[in-house]
Amino acid sequence: MDTNKSIEVLNTLVEINNDRIEGYKTALNSTEKKGLKKLFLEFQQTSLKCKSELIKEIEKLGGNPRDNYKKNNRFSKFWINLKASLICKDSQDVINYCESYEHIAGQYYKNALVFKMKHLSFEQQVMLRKQYSLITVDNSRIIELRDRLFSNKYFK
Repeated sequence: MDTNKSIEVLNTLVEINNDRIEGYKTALNSTEKKGLKKLFLEFQQTSLKCKSELIKEIEKLGGNPRDNYKKNNRFSKFWINLKASLICKDSQDVINYCESYEHIAGQYYKNALVFKMKHLSFEQQVMLRKQYSLITVDNSRIIELRDRLFSNKYFK
């Protein structure tokens, strides 16, 4: 196992979680809908937890975590569109954007577990599987929300 490659894989996932944290912070501050606020806060908390675990592991390996949020190409277009939808108060667009990019966040985890596994210790693989599960649950919740969009249950 190459420690530098392990750190690189883990840092990529730190960046994904930074994107989620900042994106849902924007979403949280841009909506008046209590159901969405609650959901966005929960998603933000998921990524704060994942990020914390990743940073600890990177530091344990002697690496420097990429802890500073920086706009990158992965999600910047998404969050710009999300913000525009929030400003326009189009909840359906917001949910569609969230669903799309929750899926992308999950794909980064899946790719790390499938294609970068040789760079990860058993313990790191277990940690990433747990985090992938959390991200997948968030994605499922967005899909459920999309399916219930017209019931107004989450938008009161």
